[in-house]
Amino acid sequence: MNYALHLMFFATFATWAETPKIRVSVKAIQGINAVCLSNQSTANNVAVYHSNNPDGDRTHLLLTHNRRELMPSSKSNIFAPYSETKKYWLNMAKKRFHYYAQQPTKVLVEPLEVKRWVKDGDLLKAAGMKFQVMATPGYTRESVSYLAVVDGKRCAFTGDLIYGDGKIFDLYSFQDAIPEAKVGGYHGYGARLADLVSSLQKIKAWKPDVIYPARGPLINDPAQAINKLIGRVQALYRNYLSTNALHWYFKEDRMRICGERVLGKGAKIDLMPYCLHLDTPDWIIQFSTSRIIVADNGHGFLLDCGGKNQFETAKDLVERGVVKQIDGIFLTHTHDDHSQMVQAAAEYFKCPVYTTTEYKDVVENPGRYLMPGLTENAVPNVEGMKDGETMKWHEYKFTFRYFPGQMIYHGALLVERPKAKPVFFIGDSFAPSGIDDYCLLNRNLVHPDAGYPLCFKIIRQLPKDTWLINQHVPHVFRFSDKELTYLETQYAKRTKILSELFPWDDPNYGIDERWSTFYPYGNIMKPGETREVEVRVINHSPIKRTFKVTPRDHRGAKVLSGPASATLASRGEGAVKVKIQAPKEPGVYVITADIDSKDMHFRDWVETIIEVK
Repeated sequence: MNYALHLMFFATFATWAETPKIRVSVKAIQGINAVCLSNQSTANNVAVYHSNNPDGDRTHLLLTHNRRELMPSSKSNIFAPYSETKKYWLNMAKKRFHYYAQQPTKVLVEPLEVKRWVKDGDLLKAAGMKFQVMATPGYTRESVSYLAVVDGKRCAFTGDLIYGDGKIFDLYSFQDAIPEAKVGGYHGYGARLADLVSSLQKIKAWKPDVIYPARGPLINDPAQAINKLIGRVQALYRNYLSTNALHWYFKEDRMRICGERVLGKGAKIDLMPYCLHLDTPDWIIQFSTSRIIVADNGHGFLLDCGGKNQFETAKDLVERGVVKQIDGIFLTHTHDDHSQMVQAAAEYFKCPVYTTTEYKDVVENPGRYLMPGLTENAVPNVEGMKDGETMKWHEYKFTFRYFPGQMIYHGALLVERPKAKPVFFIGDSFAPSGIDDYCLLNRNLVHPDAGYPLCFKIIRQLPKDTWLINQHVPHVFRFSDKELTYLETQYAKRTKILSELFPWDDPNYGIDERWSTFYPYGNIMKPGETREVEVRVINHSPIKRTFKVTPRDHRGAKVLSGPASATLASRGEGAVKVKIQAPKEPGVYVITADIDSKDMHFRDWVETIIEVK
């Protein structure tokens, strides 16, 4: 992205309005376009997106949406769409466990004092100018755009609706529920892309001459950029549906409802036919999202234990003698419908719990992470197995694999039994209709050696005629070579679409909200306690990058260390230490940090929650 060249023009752009007394200027501040419309005769200003004007009472600030990185650093008369943030962090301290709403956490740390909440159809008059408010949801649920005629030009201030020449800032912000298809937020991949398409069409119909976005270069050919973006998101969603595991779970009618929202009524929607699936072998006991492998001597090995019913079923099987005893538990991944009762089961059966090393820490310390569906029930002393490590259990051979399919913290277990077809327990990563990548917050990376590309390679390396088991599917199944090739080809096409959709030098920044994150994410601290935390960063880029981390205080929660940097090789991971001190007053506090690198500026981008007790 040649953003520097765009920015040189963008930051110096100025024009004069119908009377030569309105001046429009743009200055990029930490990645946000601070647009200022100055009335030269009255010294009153209208700012859009961001204002650093120290004479704040003379500035009217128009906010298109309520993301914290857009927040003003001076007092202004703020106009914004309504959004409830007052109790967000108090609730989030607890709701981050079993979290399935799947909305980004770039929420205001403190509520703003808003002069006026705006809505679709409002007409604002400020500093001698008129602005029409148009509801343009998409990037956020409540987003609006402001439309005005300046110097005879039709100007649209559209927030994060569109970036540059037909791009968007990220995709994970579009995750949401689809009520008409009975699809919840967790399963709503890119759900608000439907709103995005509708909002873009509304903006295009208004026929703007220029779009001032919240970030990125000025858009001087709005119609072309809008058409390009609509084409890209529709191609993306069509591709997503073509390999979608939800076709198995939710069936064709509901998937067509999802598709027509983005692609249009009557649009052609391709869904992968179900692959071969048969009854589960009798040496595997299946119940809900758990399975028990049974040895010839009656001993059992439990895979996952997600709820009370699963736990009680496993106990009952042992008590009735169907299974002699449980020798061990393998946890396929960290979602609570597989992990909630693992610790209770391990204590009851007095057996070890196994994972691969890649997600051992998440299982032992779930409160240190923010991911969908985490349980608060930590499992101590997990046996972390290396990827590819084998173990003999009675007549069986187990091979433990890191298998980042449905989510990044995911494993799989290859089970080989004499005179039987091998079985590969894959958690929730595939179904007979495709792949389980419906939740962007699960972090499905698209690097060739990560995420589903890695899973495809592992499946191709399996012993001949290996069956797959997804514990939500009451069958064993397998893909033919043709079907697997189709999945690989479609996923490669999607990666190309994503590369064109975002302004970054690697598409993973646009799908991986946690490429930078505080660790621990949650902290329970005593009044006045000091602690060292980390801001962890993944360099997804194909080049070496230096990332500067600038932490920010919150009320009485103090940052005792200054900005620091980490230089990371391509695909490297690193961390910056941050020393924090808890306030003396009990409560919930949030410390944030800016992340900056060349052509990448993210204000208040990551957060850590402090609960003072």
